[in-house]
Amino acid sequence: MIRINLLPVKQDRRREAGRNQIAIGLCVLLLEIAIFVMISMSIGSDIDAQRNKNNIVQAEVTRIQKQISDHQKILDEIKEYEKRQAAIDGLQSARTGPVFVMLELSNILSKNGRPHVDNDKYQEMLRIDSSAGFDENWDYRHLWLSDFKEKDRKVSIKGQAKTHEDVAEFLRRINLSQFFVANELISTDLAKPKLPGTEPKDKKMDPVVHFEVNGEVLYRQKDE
Repeated sequence: MIRINLLPVKQDRRREAGRNQIAIGLCVLLLEIAIFVMISMSIGSDIDAQRNKNNIVQAEVTRIQKQISDHQKILDEIKEYEKRQAAIDGLQSARTGPVFVMLELSNILSKNGRPHVDNDKYQEMLRIDSSAGFDENWDYRHLWLSDFKEKDRKVSIKGQAKTHEDVAEFLRRINLSQFFVANELISTDLAKPKLPGTEPKDKKMDPVVHFEVNGEVLYRQKDE
């Protein structure tokens, strides 16, 4: 009977099986490492992409904040300009206010006086109608005012004149003036003059034209 010793063969097989397990373990480990590296690279790429997006968003936020800051600065400058303009308008209104209206009337009823007019428009008006201008030779002493009332820029002017032509000249002058608008002759009446220190019934005095003009004043000149 032949006997074969198989013990060394079994040991070799065990060694080979052990090496195979180790090799398989190493392969699995390497595969896991490769997968981990790939995942890490993918995550890193996502992080970089997200960081770039964050930088873009932050840059946009900074730009908008700058715009908002500039916008508030502009609003403040506008408010300051409006305050200054209101002050200027107030001064301008005072410059062309009631005092200047009275000065305008005084100028109209003075020697060599004339209303304030836009010269270019006035010359064009004369070119179209030469009779539309005021009479430079008018004797201002032929007309005087007895009453002037103004409320909400509505005016009532009463006075007396030597003739109806004098009343027409006065009306023409204030209608040409830049301080008056929409003036209309309301009434005229031929009667004894009413002057301080005189008796209305004095028969020695010639009758004069009593008139009333209603209109509107402009405290700001038309061309402003």
